[in-house]
Amino acid sequence: MDEIAYRQALGENIRRIRKRIKLTQDVFSEKIGIEPSSLSNIENGKSLPSTLTIIQIQQQFDVSAEEIFDVGYLKNIKTIEEEIFSSVEKLDTEKKRALWRIIKALEYQPQ
Repeated sequence: MDEIAYRQALGENIRRIRKRIKLTQDVFSEKIGIEPSSLSNIENGKSLPSTLTIIQIQQQFDVSAEEIFDVGYLKNIKTIEEEIFSSVEKLDTEKKRALWRIIKALEYQPQ
């Protein structure tokens, strides 16, 4: 993943967190100690948040670093499929059967 895509994904995560707790950029930025324009730049992927900003988000809103930095959804579908197949191969028979039932339930579309 290139730097621009990473900045955008990180900014989207922070925006998602802010919207989930139903705060405006002005209120959110005040609580974490940055200017609203800085928050806007972060959310739009124009800049990266500082370490202090990340810590403030974690402390003020009880958010994990994993939630902030999880950009795995940007992986391409081929990589995701390879990871799924690799994970399935490691499962025991009962877990594979349970997973199969989940997949069938997801495929089911009532008429």
